[in-house]
Amino acid sequence: MTRSSPGAAGVVLDGRWRLLKIGEGAMGSVHEAENLEVGGLGAVKLLKADLHAEPSIRRRFRREASVLQSLEHPGVVRVLDLGNDDGERSYTVMELLTGETLDALLVREPQPSLAVLAPILLGISEALSAVHHHGVIHGDLKPANVFLPREGDFPIRLVDFGLSKIEGLERLTRTGELTGTPVYMAPELLTGSGEIDARIDVYAAGVVAYLALAGKLPFSTQRHPGALMFDIVMGKLTPLDTLRTDLPQALVSAVQHAMAPKREQRTPDANTLRAELAEGLRA
Repeated sequence: MTRSSPGAAGVVLDGRWRLLKIGEGAMGSVHEAENLEVGGLGAVKLLKADLHAEPSIRRRFRREASVLQSLEHPGVVRVLDLGNDDGERSYTVMELLTGETLDALLVREPQPSLAVLAPILLGISEALSAVHHHGVIHGDLKPANVFLPREGDFPIRLVDFGLSKIEGLERLTRTGELTGTPVYMAPELLTGSGEIDARIDVYAAGVVAYLALAGKLPFSTQRHPGALMFDIVMGKLTPLDTLRTDLPQALVSAVQHAMAPKREQRTPDANTLRAELAEGLRA
């Protein structure tokens, strides 16, 4: 890759990946790319040059690649390759997915049928269970990070592990630092109290399920950030069954259990979440 045109279509990374279509992500450019050695396509994420100068961002970018390399599950996006361009910026090549995000689906159809949602919600909890089994916490689960592939044997792919945490190694947050999307964040993340464990992903999955079922978020994002955080920490939300009176009570209870503001009262793990959601969806 030439230094004068980083990320330009047509250039080749490490003699292997020819960049094709270009898009922009929060941390860098995203390209459809062709593998010149073995054929096939991949999705190249190339860290922005100005962000590469930030050590914490470089760590986040590399962490995502290392986390994904350690995971093998059909509900988690696969890493195909990684390296640096000749400007020494990090890049990661992931499987090229075709389809749409859950976020896009919910914009187009705010309240999908239970028949549509069932495999998605169960797929999210199953994929989370596999991730947690490997000692990894996603840390930023939200509809934009749930991909719905057009093809394949599994209904979803979890993407964007850039805020992930390897259990026992480091915290997702430090005092005074807030990362992630607040409305999907468990209260213990917002308060910075106690140890962080896989139940933060369970909580976020509950918020995702609430949004998909109710057609709106459980907390108003129009409120002052401090008021929003207070509502989340205190669990002040509109009860799901007042917005959807047609839902089975077992399904409402499963979502409420996942979103319990106190960690010790929350669904203990993603496998239990899947079982409770499955029971509610069968009712």
